Amino acid sequence: MTSDMRPLFKGIRFVGTAVTVRTLASDLAAAFKAIDISQPGDVVVIDSHGSVNTAFWGENMTMSALNRGVVAAVIDGACRDVEEIRKMGFPVICKGIVPNVAAIAGYGDVNVPIQCAGVTVSPGDIVVADGNGVVIVPTGEAAAILLKAQRLLATEGIVQDKIRAGATIGELINVDEVLRSTFAYQDKASKSD
Repeated sequence: MTSDMRPLFKGIRFVGTAVTVRTLASDLAAAFKAIDISQPGDVVVIDSHGSVNTAFWGENMTMSALNRGVVAAVIDGACRDVEEIRKMGFPVICKGIVPNVAAIAGYGDVNVPIQCAGVTVSPGDIVVADGNGVVIVPTGEAAAILLKAQRLLATEGIVQDKIRAGATIGELINVDEVLRSTFAYQDKASKSD
């Protein structure tokens, strides 16, 4: 998701299954319904069209979500009641904080494909988040993505072992050759000999 999505507090890490919400006209009704239908391990993901002038998540929603076993909320918009949510230890990632609460009028959709912070999220997708941001793993691609991630971690482990042994990243990727292959770089060290 886009870099403007921020955790309410440090140390947030979670993984869960997306229950999606598309809000309309700054309305909380669909978000309330999403909490009601959530199962333990779910993450409520709200598309509020990037609205940061009205809160789409707060203390009472957090308490309700905890009662249902929801593990986190991701909001493409604002939330409120930060201190209360922090005390409950409930992970929330959002675009802003504002005291204004949204209305309850009955507009919006639950468990439909949405756009949240530049990413398509479908009901049941896997939501993974930590201090680096939020990643959405489409359900049908989970096995392939897991395999790629395992390979990347194995390679990174080898690279880190070599760095601990004294190598530099530049040496490991042969940075001089990489730079020589571009037009913009001149190897000044070889010309000074």
